[in-house]
Amino acid sequence: MMPKRIVVVDDDREVREILAFVLVRYGFEVECAKDGSQLQQLLAPVHGPLPDLIILDVMMPGEDGYHICRGLHEDGRTRHIPVIIVTARAEHIYERISEDLGAALHITKPFHPFELVERVQTLVGPPKQA
Repeated sequence: MMPKRIVVVDDDREVREILAFVLVRYGFEVECAKDGSQLQQLLAPVHGPLPDLIILDVMMPGEDGYHICRGLHEDGRTRHIPVIIVTARAEHIYERISEDLGAALHITKPFHPFELVERVQTLVGPPKQA
């Protein structure tokens, strides 16, 4: 069976690489985007099947993660894809914003990558279907 496909969207290359490394080690297929524009390219029908989950940073140059999340949930093609919002903003209001925008989870940085793996598995199940 096909592994679960996850897209990590973060403008920080190091964060993308760490998250991708850990998720791949746990059996997930991972693609990365540095911004909303690259995410849209990965979501294009010509690119293949839609991801099972999107991990989305909030603070990025250009279009921020909240705006991207809103767009994903307004689009009939992508509204079903769970989104995990990650942000360095620790104030409770940001968790509420993520919730209001339809994010499946809100995680505050810094977090341990294995905590993220556990959350991903909770949302999409084990990396490979039996």
